[in-house]
Amino acid sequence: MTSIHRKLLIAATASAAVLGFAGAASAQSQPGYYVSGEGGVSFLPNLQLKSGGTTSHEKFDTGYAYGGSVGYDMGNGTRVQIDALHQMSNLSGISGAPANGHLQSTSLMVDGQYDLMQGTQFTPYVGVGVGAQNIGTSINGAHDADWKPAYQAEAGLRTNISDKMSVFGEYRFSQSEAADLSLGGANVHQHFADHGIMAGLTYHMGD
Repeated sequence: MTSIHRKLLIAATASAAVLGFAGAASAQSQPGYYVSGEGGVSFLPNLQLKSGGTTSHEKFDTGYAYGGSVGYDMGNGTRVQIDALHQMSNLSGISGAPANGHLQSTSLMVDGQYDLMQGTQFTPYVGVGVGAQNIGTSINGAHDADWKPAYQAEAGLRTNISDKMSVFGEYRFSQSEAADLSLGGANVHQHFADHGIMAGLTYHMGD
């Protein structure tokens, strides 16, 4: 098992614990508008930085992520929402050499979710989203950012804790086109992908 897989397993276990301690009743779909807030950890894979025909391999520390969404529940296990998420991870090395800096992203996407079953205490769901992601890179004092088309996929569990509130834990993967950046006078292409383990709270406003 690789280091990133171990970290994902630990974070997923912690997220599941949030649901377990909730002690909730069955997670019925609740028609109407809702708002959600979430936070968690970010695991960037070893990404690539390309410049002038040269490819460098970046390594990142475990980061953090937080965000929120506003959406509408159809009442049949289907939801549509506008989703925003910010992620930040520190850079620890480039092609084996120490480096200072970070990589951060801010996404804005239209997301659809679907409950795989209803009427159970813990309701599993899946989702996909498309939109744009602002990729910002800082390396040894040089920094730049760029908006690019992006997508995300997610899978999670949710459960109700009251008539108006529910909690959820999910795994989320996001990826964008390579960002076109200028760092220290050099034109580079920053690849981006992110694995996130999130936990959050949803308030159901009803119709």
